[in-house]
Amino acid sequence: MDNDKKENEHSIFGEVISTYTQDEAIEDGVLVHVGEIGKQRVVFSRNLFDQGYEDEIKRQALIEKGLELLCRQDPEDSPDMRLRVIEKNKIWVIWNIGEGFTFLTPEDY
Repeated sequence: MDNDKKENEHSIFGEVISTYTQDEAIEDGVLVHVGEIGKQRVVFSRNLFDQGYEDEIKRQALIEKGLELLCRQDPEDSPDMRLRVIEKNKIWVIWNIGEGFTFLTPEDY
């Protein structure tokens, strides 16, 4: 991100008062690191993981479905982020540049 863009965001939103990284969320148990796709991390929210996705076969099926949906273009996609609803009101997947793939429930967002 260039400095002009950072300055503009700073003036709109104000000074950052706190950050919470994906690594910290994994360490705290809020997210569960389940693997990698290429060089991109795959994580599940603890809430979703505890709904039966400890089972590797069930988890892999959900990951495949999420990846399939993420491959489809959507007008709301940005170069840095994509969100897909896998199961309405139950399961989402988000891809973020630099963070990878996050599977979660809407309440976790």
